Amino acid sequence: MKDYQKVLLYAYPKLGRIAEDIGQIVRAKACASVMGRETALACAEKLIGYNFLREQLLFLKDELDGLLANLTREEQFLLEYKYFRRKKELAAFADVRLSCSERTYFRRQQRLARTIHAELLRRGLSEEWFFEAFSGVSFFMSALESVRGGEGRMVDKRTCAGIPCGGRPRGEENQSSCS
Repeated sequence: MKDYQKVLLYAYPKLGRIAEDIGQIVRAKACASVMGRETALACAEKLIGYNFLREQLLFLKDELDGLLANLTREEQFLLEYKYFRRKKELAAFADVRLSCSERTYFRRQQRLARTIHAELLRRGLSEEWFFEAFSGVSFFMSALESVRGGEGRMVDKRTCAGIPCGGRPRGEENQSSCS
């Protein structure tokens, strides 16, 4: 899986909220434009840019929603566990527990990564599309730099929150955690 695809997955849980926030920014900027110091043309260009970004985020959310709907429950759990890290959603997967070794876990994650890579490309979400849509968005570029620097640089909330994966214990004192 390419780095930009990992960024898309890390950002997925926040896409709806970010799009909503951008909509509020557009409304506030439009209302305040009569009192602004910039020209009407400059203000209109900013509003158009914000609306374009909002539409791209909503498009991305819809595409990822469709992609996730086509995955098995185990694959959804693997994505939730590795990328999304939402405790409430993980609780919904109580029936899907991985009683596997770390090696098997990583093999499943690799297989899922290949599936997602192919599906994102099939849906037109290529690296070129990513940079065209989000190269000016600091949130996405910072996340991309963090992923390129090693995914360990992304805050691992699973460890902080103590979310178990259900891996096979290696010993009484050393519990395996599928991360």
